[in-house]
Amino acid sequence: MEHNGVGIVVGVIDRDGTRIVSYGKLSAMDQRVPDGETVFQLGSLTKVFTGLLLADMVERGEVRLEDSATQYLPSDVRMPVRGRPITLRDLATHMSGLPSMPANYDLTAQPDPYEAYSDTRLYEFLSTYEPERAPGEKWEYSNLGVALLGRLLAARAGMSYEALLTERVLRPLGMHSTAIKLNEDRTRRLAPGHDRYLQPVRTWEMANLQGSGSLRSTANDMLLLLSAYLRHRETPLDRAMRFQLDERVAIDRGWQALGWVVRANGVVRHAGGKQGYRSGLVFDPSTGIGAVVLANARTEDQPIDLATHLVEGTPLPPAPAAPAPRARRDIPFAVLDRYSGRCQFENGEVVEVARNEHQLLVHTPGNGVSEFLATGDTEFFLNTGNDELTFTLGADGRPTGLVLYGDGRQGEGRPAVRLPHPP
Repeated sequence: MEHNGVGIVVGVIDRDGTRIVSYGKLSAMDQRVPDGETVFQLGSLTKVFTGLLLADMVERGEVRLEDSATQYLPSDVRMPVRGRPITLRDLATHMSGLPSMPANYDLTAQPDPYEAYSDTRLYEFLSTYEPERAPGEKWEYSNLGVALLGRLLAARAGMSYEALLTERVLRPLGMHSTAIKLNEDRTRRLAPGHDRYLQPVRTWEMANLQGSGSLRSTANDMLLLLSAYLRHRETPLDRAMRFQLDERVAIDRGWQALGWVVRANGVVRHAGGKQGYRSGLVFDPSTGIGAVVLANARTEDQPIDLATHLVEGTPLPPAPAAPAPRARRDIPFAVLDRYSGRCQFENGEVVEVARNEHQLLVHTPGNGVSEFLATGDTEFFLNTGNDELTFTLGADGRPTGLVLYGDGRQGEGRPAVRLPHPP
């Protein structure tokens, strides 16, 4: 935390009760120490809630795991088909064959490509996407798949995803600080997000893909969730939770349940992350021990490692060194605008670049959209990761392509050639 964090809250539960340990501060401008009631963005921990919602609706007889996803889509939307239809089980276990993220973002949309991503664009993508493999053939983590699952369950229930989740999961578990939308009270308790350089960063909202990573919560609320899974208390969701964990497919070193990963030793876990945040949740049904770790900086430290250490006793990996400070520069809009366009890698994949104020938005196939900040006229870096980007220029000073470095300057990078603007 001295080098790689701003604030952190750790919650631990066993058969004797719960404990909260916190450290740091909310932000450079707010010296309050976070606590069990501080609100954090959960990121992909949202997926375990979507999986639980599916299990509950199966238990109620409202849906079946074998139901085709097409069954709950508008009649004019065509789901991708290769082999058999994609089922709700496929979406919940990352076996759908859908990519991690859709590919048809509008990089110029405001306030950002994620929040502006519409129903129309989602349905256009589904109707035109050609899967590389059949459902059930291979495990591949898909934010899109779980987000689509949340939408389908909401459509079946005839209400919004958040309203359905609140009614069926959050309220029965007593998780009153967990939500997607921030009211006045949750806003007051929110820990602002920070990038890997511990600078404030805005978190994008996935307005139409909420089921994969949009929930906010507190350590106290997450301990209520853990107490239910560990059966320290009885709840209306006991049967759904057992069903959720028992329905699983084999993956490397364990199983993929409905939202959760179950390791070979029976320990259940999931990690989360978003611009400005990281999170981890781990529990062991055999010992009754669980841990949640919430942090408001997206650094190289992984809260899931700390949670696993607390639950299993496994050694913690050494803390990574703090990243070297970056001297950010504001490049003239006219220069940044020249970089907007499309470049093609050797394997045929296309990367798209657009300007957003003093930053560049970069969309790489299968990886969503990221913000790159300038350190020079042709040099850019990803402030929530360790990627770098360099533009190559011709004799006339115009860009001829780019080189993308996936982990800082290690390796040779991936060169891409500039494509002509479409007519």
